[in-house]
Amino acid sequence: MQNQLPAPTAAGSFLKTPFPHLLVYALERRLTGTFELSLNAASVARMLVVGGCPAKIQTAQPIHYLGTVLTELGMISPDQLHASLARMQEGPRLQGQVLLEMGAIDPARLDAGLRSQVERKVEHLFSLSGDTTFAYFDGLDLLQAYGGPPTPIDPFPVLWRGVRETPAWEHVDATLRRVGSALLRASASAQLQRFAFTPQEQQAVELLRQRPVRVVDVSGVLGPSLGQVLVYFLMIMKQVELIDAQAQAPAPPPQAAAPSVSGTGRHAAANVQAAPPSSGQAFARVQLQRQASRSPLVVEEHVAASGANDERASSPGMKAPVNAFSAQASPTGAFGATPAIPPEPVITAPAASPGGLMDIGSMITQTIQQSAIPPAMPAAQAPSVPAPASVPQIVSASEHPASSGSMSVAPPPSSRQLTAEQNALKTKILERADQITSQDYFQMLGLERDAAPEAVQRAFIGLAKVWHPDRLPPALVDAKDACSKVFTHLTEAHATLMDPGKRQDYMMLLKDGGATPEDQAKIQAILEAATEFQKAEFLLKRSMSDPQAYEIVKRCVSLDGEQADYLATLAWLDAQKPEWLSREKTLEKVILLDRCIQKNANCERAYFYRGMLYKRAEEANKALKDFKKAAELNPRNLDAMREVRLHNMRGGVSKPPPGMGGGGGSKPAPPETLGGIFGKLFKK
Repeated sequence: MQNQLPAPTAAGSFLKTPFPHLLVYALERRLTGTFELSLNAASVARMLVVGGCPAKIQTAQPIHYLGTVLTELGMISPDQLHASLARMQEGPRLQGQVLLEMGAIDPARLDAGLRSQVERKVEHLFSLSGDTTFAYFDGLDLLQAYGGPPTPIDPFPVLWRGVRETPAWEHVDATLRRVGSALLRASASAQLQRFAFTPQEQQAVELLRQRPVRVVDVSGVLGPSLGQVLVYFLMIMKQVELIDAQAQAPAPPPQAAAPSVSGTGRHAAANVQAAPPSSGQAFARVQLQRQASRSPLVVEEHVAASGANDERASSPGMKAPVNAFSAQASPTGAFGATPAIPPEPVITAPAASPGGLMDIGSMITQTIQQSAIPPAMPAAQAPSVPAPASVPQIVSASEHPASSGSMSVAPPPSSRQLTAEQNALKTKILERADQITSQDYFQMLGLERDAAPEAVQRAFIGLAKVWHPDRLPPALVDAKDACSKVFTHLTEAHATLMDPGKRQDYMMLLKDGGATPEDQAKIQAILEAATEFQKAEFLLKRSMSDPQAYEIVKRCVSLDGEQADYLATLAWLDAQKPEWLSREKTLEKVILLDRCIQKNANCERAYFYRGMLYKRAEEANKALKDFKKAAELNPRNLDAMREVRLHNMRGGVSKPPPGMGGGGGSKPAPPETLGGIFGKLFKK
């Protein structure tokens, strides 16, 4: 890495500005330049961003070599990898160029490998410590001499993976505290299909699409930790909007800070006001307002084919960065792949502070927090950034007069009418995505169970050419999630069957049953429901009216609807609501408990809860029978035993259940005073 660098445009640290916030900031402002990441004054990585999207990364410790990535993806064989390394010893050439010359890959597969390499390196940067500092050099390509051409990636999926694996809990907590009791829902401009959520995560996202929910509702689907991280992530990505919970109505649509496409190309500037400190941290609140007196640097991005002239002028207080990208740069992707990209709108870079260095850490934190301000409850605006396809050319101008015309933007591919061929392809993709979870790994790859590793490799390579999401036509962008789902399962099948140890374990699982993703999801749901129900039991011991416990039990029923204990508990909690207290409504719940007992004749909860409902409905004999059965199934059920004692104290002659004394005689147990143990426990 270079030792001599110009003065940075901005600087900060991960302790104040976590890496995901940095990526969001670059994405929203479509920055083009280089981030220098350092630890203890030593450079650890450089990341080139183009239009806000990571495009090339160099790390001090070499990781994720291209050949290794291509091998792990199944695009080249280990023999081809070793052959390419041998050829690279003959002269200084890039491994991608060598593999192309060998005919081991084609340009499309190389491009996919390069994008995967960038994604993996980005994920590595999430693991850097909070002591890491960064400096941003606007418009400067510090990696021009490193590797091949820039390969911008779609940052949405890698951002979610990084946040999910290494969340910055201090910032997660701060964001959720600002959300408070507000309701959340997916914003109209959300691009949730781009994040490659897992099926379970998608279930939580669909909840946000269907109706306003609280954080606890999302946590009920994913569990507390992952649910909170998902809400935090959607907040910093501005994919959700907040609704005042007290008003129980959506907030009015916000006034846009600036048009995403305009003739002036200016965004509204941020006016920062200090917010009260919380838990030792002071977080800024941002209000957007126009500042006509500022003359910000304007960066206009076009594809290289536009042929516009390259100029750059400085804004007050900011040194004009050097544009290291050639005005004649090729619009093609890596090594000849030529994806198309629509012209980008004019954007405005933030102005520097009087000291010359913009406090990017504060600005990023302030910008992110603006979507989580409880008093005003504004609807968040999602970052309007298209998925990267090629490297845009930078064309700068000192000013754009207000009279300049607005830029026209073509409608997104998903809104255009599909051809018959595209419709057929979309149907095929959706059907395959629906079917693949019910297949085992051999069925996914179209192989027999005794298929050799070489056959597995050939089958995967052939399928990868068809199902890789990057090969999907732009018009079918709304089917990308389904295509990614298929490719993910194919990749998992390939990785498992190519590893001797994993394959042996999988063959045992296949023999015992439950080897399909669908079966595994069911097993996981059953285990998760059991864990969640334990939490509900703990909460219900403290209060039978705990709303969180009720939501957890509902989730347990949705995860495992065959478990009689969950169904019986939910029926009992529902029966405590005012609208279910009448005798007629009570007997309706009794019918539900009858079904629970049909599912499990030894469900102690169902007998006890049914007995309590019979007691409410003044069916004393039926109630006593159920209490006895519950006590027989569980002699430690003090509530059931107490109900039998109370019945005997009131003149009943029924024999108490085992373990309650009486020596088997017909003499009723002596009455117990209020000072006895049951009086102290149950206060009745």
